[in-house]
Order: sequence, then C-alpha cells, then structure tokens
Amino acid sequence: MGNILPWGAQAKCRRAIEKNEKSRSQGFADFQTRIATSSDDVLEKRKQIVSWTLLELRDRLQRDELTAVQALEAYVWKAMQLQERNNCCIEVLREAFDTAAEADKMWSGVKEKPPLYGIPFSVKGNFFMPGYDCTLGLAKFLEQPKLEECTMVTHLRNLGAVPFVLTNVPQALLSFVCSNSVYGTTTNPLDVTRSPGGSSGGEGALFAGGGTPFGIGSDLAGSLRIPAAFCGFVTLKPSQERLVVKNTHGGVPGRGRLGLSFGFFTHTVEEQVELLQTIVGNPEYIKLVPTSIAVPIDKKEIAKTDKLRIGYYDDDGFCPAVPCVKRVLLETVERLKAEGHELIRFKIPNVDEMVQLLYKLLMPDGGRYVRALYDNDIVDPYLKEFVTLLKVPHWLRSVASYILQSISPQLSALSAAYVSDLDDLRYSQEMCDAYNDKFTEYWKSLGIDALICPTFPVPAVPHRFPSRMSSAATYTGLYNLLDFPAGAVPAGKVTSEDDQDLLDESKYPVGYNVALRYIRDSSINSVGLPLSVQVVTLPYEEEKCLRVMSEVERLWNNNGVSESFVNVSP
Repeated sequence: MGNILPWGAQAKCRRAIEKNEKSRSQGFADFQTRIATSSDDVLEKRKQIVSWTLLELRDRLQRDELTAVQALEAYVWKAMQLQERNNCCIEVLREAFDTAAEADKMWSGVKEKPPLYGIPFSVKGNFFMPGYDCTLGLAKFLEQPKLEECTMVTHLRNLGAVPFVLTNVPQALLSFVCSNSVYGTTTNPLDVTRSPGGSSGGEGALFAGGGTPFGIGSDLAGSLRIPAAFCGFVTLKPSQERLVVKNTHGGVPGRGRLGLSFGFFTHTVEEQVELLQTIVGNPEYIKLVPTSIAVPIDKKEIAKTDKLRIGYYDDDGFCPAVPCVKRVLLETVERLKAEGHELIRFKIPNVDEMVQLLYKLLMPDGGRYVRALYDNDIVDPYLKEFVTLLKVPHWLRSVASYILQSISPQLSALSAAYVSDLDDLRYSQEMCDAYNDKFTEYWKSLGIDALICPTFPVPAVPHRFPSRMSSAATYTGLYNLLDFPAGAVPAGKVTSEDDQDLLDESKYPVGYNVALRYIRDSSINSVGLPLSVQVVTLPYEEEKCLRVMSEVERLWNNNGVSESFVNVSP
C-alpha cells in the first residue's frame, strides 16, 4: 500500500471493508440460523443457562446436566442480542459448534472431564486465531488470516473451553474508546452513549452484558482494568512474567520497559482465582510458553485473614479524580479500617518524572510505529484528534509544552513526553529502572502490604472524549511502568450528589484548565454508572492482591453475579 496514493489507498480500504462486512454479517446470520427456535421451553432454558454464575455453569457441565452444545447455543443466543445492541463482536468463530459437538462426543457421560469442559468464551480481537484476520481495526490488515493461535486460547481449549467469537478493539489498540473504521463503535451495555473502555472494550461489553461466561484480554496501560471500571466487573493484571502469552498483537512491539499483561474478566474475585489457577504456573501451559514463570496460584495465600497495612491515595498528583471516584475510594478506606486493617496515606513519588517516563516509553520510537499504522488507512472519527497529535513535529510539541505550562500542566507534560533520539531512549529506560527502584523503596519504607487507589479517575465516558483524555491513563499505566500486579473491583455507583459535586468549583476545581474541563465534562450525568477500586501489590504478589480484592469486594457487598450484568431482552 505504501506505493499507492493516499486517495487510492483509501478507496482500496473502503472496498476491503465492504467486502469484509458482507462476510462478517453472513457469519452472524449463520449463527442466528443455527440457534433459531420457536420453542418457549428452549428459550427459557437458555435464559436459565446464561443466568448461572461461571462456577455453577462449570459444575453443571461437569455433572452432565447440560451439554457443551446447549451451553454454546445459549451464549450465542445472548451474544447475538448484544451484538445488535452494542456491536461488541467483530466475527464469529465458525468452527465453534463443531468444537462443542466434539467435546460432547468425547466427554459426555465421562466422570473425569477437563476442568473447563463445555464453557464458551470470547476472544479479544488482537489475539491470533488460525484462519482469521487480526486487523486492529485497520483495513490494511484485512484478508491476511493468521496461521497461529494465541497460546492462552490454545490452553483454554485444551482444558475443554470453547472459543466462539472475536471481540472488538480500538483502532491500533491505544485508546479507551472502542471504535475503528473496519468494525465500527462498540457501546457500553450500561449506557450506549458511553464507551465500554479499551483496549479490551468489545470483550468488556460482551461480558458485562452477559454474552460470555468469562472474557480474556491484554493490558498495556489499563486495557483490562479500564473496561472493568467502565462496565463494573472484576479483573487482575498480573506481573508480566507471571502469565506470558504468545501469538497476539501487543500494540507497540519493542516497547521495552512497559509491562504487557494478560488476564480474565469475571463477575467475582472467586471466579478470577479459579480461572487464573487453570493457567498461571500450569505445567502444561509452561510447555507452550516456557518464559512464563512456573509458579502456580497459591490459594492458601489468598485465604489468609491476618490484618494488613494498606496504603491508599485518591489523587495521583497529576490528574485529579472526579468526586464520585474519590468518594468510593475513601469509603473503601473507612470500611477496611473498620475491619481492623491499618490504612496510611501514600503519595506517588516524583509524579512529573513518572508521567514523562510512562508516555515516552509507551511510544519508544517517538510515535513513528503508531503513525505508520494509520498511514494510508481510514482513521476512525473518534481517533482523528489522537492521530493528528501524533503527527505534530517534536519541535512544535516543545513550543506547545512551554505555552501550556500556565494553562494546563497536564497538557504541557503530555506535549513534552516524546522520545527524541536513541540517546533519549536509552536514558529514559535507565530512568525507568531508577524510578522503579525509588517507588519500591518508598513502598518498603512505609511497610505496606498492598495499595488501594482509583482504577480510573472517571466513570464510563461518552465516545468523543477519550482522544482528549490521555492524562487519565496514569492511574492504570503507572502499574505497567512498574510491572506491579493490579486488580479492579466494583465499588458502588455514581449518585446524584456526586454529579452535583462535580459541577461545584470548590469541590472539583477546573478553572481554565482545558484538560480538567474535559475530565469534568466527560463525567457529567453519570448517575447509576459503576465505580471501581484498584488494588496493587509488589511484583509477583498476585495472591496478596487477590486477597485484598476479595476483601474489598466483600465490603461492597458485591458477592454473586455483578451488578454490571445486563439483561437484554430477546
């Protein structure tokens, strides 16, 4: 495509998108035909199946109370409803029904079944599936099916689970608006005017709506945790080496210091633990990916009940969280104190340095790779501002940073955060290592076991805002920079009082700061949307993180199926 004039490339992209849309629509139609029924009994059974928790579904399949095909039919039925409403899927996996039928033939009636026998699951769109494109929402990558299969999918299939759909992602992955020019915009099942987050946004929307028993995704700067916060469910970003996954597109190859993690979407922490235990440190998975650390999940560590010393912050010192986010964080602090835990204030060290390192190392080549992804392609309307900023010359960014210092410290810092040359890259990586040491030493000096903070500084936002809200990503991105485990747990909802406080300049001062105005405006009229608390621990202490997550979940009375579960009528 590089030799085609831009207008010619765009025309070629449009033709490829139109051709793909016909094939994609046919796949959805074929699945609709496969599950078509006029039987009220069948429909009632499907409603019952999709209402079960993941663990109940697992146990019933193990007891032969339903077949893998019946479970798949129920979730395809639900997923197709959500597809029509929220556009969360990019393609069906055509072989899913054959896979389920083969599983039934092999394991139905057998006492010892694989642990995930018959459980359908969805697959994030940047995970390779043989015979399917991995486009990242870019037309230039259409009609280039992958030969390999994502190792996480392979392992789950080996355990008996059945992948059945691929889900949507933001164009080129680096956004939390889940939209692209190939597959369109995915909406939040709780409010279709808002984003489900990203980059695992399609996965999050499908899961939150009840269209898959569990989801899988990746996290480079919050791509698991932002959808969990926006849609109201549980996730954990492990340390990178605790679960290494191959045969995916990681967003920015060669990024170096920024940890890329993989994980699950679940309704409860218990479900999270059960799924993590099937793969983390599993000897069979280590055979697939020898670089993944061979240390299994230790449930005894998660079950401990001794009182902990926990740090907390409600503001990271760069992008002030809106009032509703601060409220639930401080309420969580008080609830943990009431349980006998010791809570102490935590202050992010050297915030300005952290911001520079995070955004520089997210694009270690100064943005060249990401710019090239968008070249000669159709840029999604919601991402045009982001792509335009990528093309601003470095010298102009330096000038803009100077001018913006007195207007918006956030925009000034972001304008200055770019890698200028190889010396700068090497130095940035050196400083990243030093920052990690400083952060860890500060943590140790406080003697804390864990840290709680906002998962994200805002609730789910309208689709037009994410391109203007890069400053918000520090809440999640920091823990990729450090490669610390970080989980998200639902913690209440936005109230009308929260909305009023947001507009009160004394409670959320904005002034003339453009970046903060975007933050405030994105959060207006959010009553009823879910809120989330982030739990963080030192590297490889995932069990301790899950333990605190479980405690936070219990204190917010979020047992059983999450409030995020949405019942979309057929």
